Amino acid sequence: MYAFIKEGSIRHSRETVISHIKKLQPLNYNRFMWWRTHTDKVVPLGKRALLKDRILNGDFNPSSYFWQAQYALYVAKDKLDLSKHDTRYQLELASVDFQRYKKLMEDFEKEETNRMVALYEAFTSEYKISREELEEKFLKFNGTILEFYYYAEEFIYKLPASVRKDNRGRPKKVLNQPLPRVLQVKRGRPKKNN
Repeated sequence: MYAFIKEGSIRHSRETVISHIKKLQPLNYNRFMWWRTHTDKVVPLGKRALLKDRILNGDFNPSSYFWQAQYALYVAKDKLDLSKHDTRYQLELASVDFQRYKKLMEDFEKEETNRMVALYEAFTSEYKISREELEEKFLKFNGTILEFYYYAEEFIYKLPASVRKDNRGRPKKVLNQPLPRVLQVKRGRPKKNN
């Protein structure tokens, strides 16, 4: 059990993990999401917001679940003492932390996938570029998402706003067309049949 924590899963030093955790906002205990201890301070903007505003807001930044998972492993490592405890007791001590790590990594993978899909959709709707071309440019580009946005502003053709807008809501009323005979209203008094 200790070898699992020691070798494979902890990827950063304790100081790095704690510095990232300090940037997050602590959460109160929630029995439905018990494994989450912190949250980002970012409230994502909607899809209708400008791409630059969404980037500056942090909508596409890496998820904080990874750092929480790393922190859970350090907490589990602190609980274990190989000189005193046998394997069964170690498992009992750290089982909640291992479960927390597993759940946080699942959340991290799901959140990262959603953020990448949203990023691809945002760029492909803003610029005339396919998803494959965008992936290729992302892989070749060295820099942040904001720097890539400035690169795209300069070198990639931007679609006009009229093309990007989708037709939401009720369709416009068409004026100056006569109603069909069936829908026309009869005016005046009804005729009396004798």
